[in-house]
Amino acid sequence: MAGALVVALVVIVAGVFAAPVSGPLGLIVVVAGGATAALILGSPLAALVMLMITSFLRLALQVGGLPAEPMVLILCAMVVSVLFAVMRGSQQFRFGALEAAMLAYLLWNALSAVVPHALPAVVPGTGETISVFRFILTGTVIPFAGFIVARATLRVESRVRTMMIGLVVVAAYSAVVSILQFTGPDTLVWPRYIVDAPSYPERAVGVVNQPLVNGLIMVAGFVTAMFLAQHRSLRLPVRLLVLLAALLCLPGIYLTKTRAAWLVFGLGVVLCAVFARRARPGFVVTLLAAAVFIGANWATFTSSDREAGGVGSAGEVDDRLNTAATSFWAIEQEPLAGWGIGRFTQVNTTYHKQWEPNIDFRRGYSISSHENELGIAAELGLVGLALWLLVLVLLFRKLLVSVRRLPVHGLAGRALGLVALTVFGTWVVSGFTADLRFFDFANLLTFVLIGATVGAADEVEPSSGDRVAVEDPR
Repeated sequence: MAGALVVALVVIVAGVFAAPVSGPLGLIVVVAGGATAALILGSPLAALVMLMITSFLRLALQVGGLPAEPMVLILCAMVVSVLFAVMRGSQQFRFGALEAAMLAYLLWNALSAVVPHALPAVVPGTGETISVFRFILTGTVIPFAGFIVARATLRVESRVRTMMIGLVVVAAYSAVVSILQFTGPDTLVWPRYIVDAPSYPERAVGVVNQPLVNGLIMVAGFVTAMFLAQHRSLRLPVRLLVLLAALLCLPGIYLTKTRAAWLVFGLGVVLCAVFARRARPGFVVTLLAAAVFIGANWATFTSSDREAGGVGSAGEVDDRLNTAATSFWAIEQEPLAGWGIGRFTQVNTTYHKQWEPNIDFRRGYSISSHENELGIAAELGLVGLALWLLVLVLLFRKLLVSVRRLPVHGLAGRALGLVALTVFGTWVVSGFTADLRFFDFANLLTFVLIGATVGAADEVEPSSGDRVAVEDPR
């Protein structure tokens, strides 16, 4: 803790002379920042919580005068806090086959970033340089670090409960701003870009300003809230509040008007209806209500009017088919190492391909990959794809083993495991329609839930030969 206090003192002294806010308010901000730094550097768990908050609010937290955005600064602080914890001996972090695969994939990303490639990592048309470092952070460093820290720190009932309630709060807020984006009063909406400059004006974009990620957050929150609502360890007012949050997520998910979000919502509800015995009634009722709603609005639902929520539009499908054709061509040309990380849009501009002649050549032109694994293979080659798939396979295997080991009762038991499995499944399926490497909060949330599940299983029945982290359950 002494090291954390020293670093915090340096932050305060340096901030007094270089704070973006001057005067007494600036001093208060800097001192508060120093105190927060001491807390974060002294506790990997506190650092992880702050990382999740700053990741969720990344677009809203635009602070001038900082050397990097708050999320990146918190990530660096979390790494330092982990080092402090290891040196103090208060926390131990496992390193097995899964972590080795993560490290190998990260190193392959880093290698791709530094070696020369045929095309530059720039935005087509403008020539603006793409931050490859930022791309690696969101796609690998942040989620992998979240998993490792969550596994070591989120292993006991009290912490798991707090994390799950926090997830429901985030989802509920996302649902509220999604609803207010279209119904008003929009003066209550924060951040203001949700109503003033949304990335998709006809869709609920949420705090993350992206309808698919917004939908993923609410799906995760809905599933978590449904488990919490039937858990007897929580007081009745809390259970009623989380049930209200779940109900708010339903119109929020619908208002994303994003087929991928609807698909993963349906998938998540079906999985829980099949496997979640104790919470099954709520998910079955949700399925029936969704079926009635779709049946009552069948003409609109099946239409090609995307603004009305129709799923019949073929344009987005053609976009994905053409980008897939471009990906296959790119993989064939550079099969081993790929075209270089962050370069798919350049490839898709210079060498854009058609899926078949009757699809408009302009569909999908100059856009990013809309299939996660194809984008990875095109940029990082088959070696990069193999390493990524190895991470996913080991992660899924570890998650399944952990769920089987967890006790039936308790929030740090099968309930947590089923939430993690559901969110992992919806996240993977979302990757069939988008490049997940852009979605820092969705990636972090998924890996934190899996890390918490694996950590809870470690706490119940540590594997022979594994080191057990020292935990304060209070």
